[in-house]
Amino acid sequence: MPKSSWSVLAQESKSHHLVVVQVPAGVAEDPLALVGRLIEELAPVGIYALTAQKETASTTVFCAFGLATDADQMIDVLNAQEDNLHLGWASEHHCVIDKSIAEAIAGLVPIVIRPPGDPAADPALSSD
Repeated sequence: MPKSSWSVLAQESKSHHLVVVQVPAGVAEDPLALVGRLIEELAPVGIYALTAQKETASTTVFCAFGLATDADQMIDVLNAQEDNLHLGWASEHHCVIDKSIAEAIAGLVPIVIRPPGDPAADPALSSD
């Protein structure tokens, strides 16, 4: 679905879902573009919008989603935790992107997700 303007989604925040992504300084050259790339890969069905606030030690990227299912994808991928610091949203989750996650998003390190109990996912389960 198309990207929307931040002001459009923020005006209707009571029915939209907020994911707040903290990107420490030095982790990504362009945190907003990095998070945008992740969202494009997740291919949201509904509308979404992004904005960022640069601070001294980090950049905070705010992601608003029109559909809970689209927000849930991002929440699951980034292991975001529920926290309601910004009033007025239908839901709000927060997470931090570190260097390894940023590299995976940028495509430098492939992310391999294996089911629980897979010996390749947990060397302790290997029969070798």
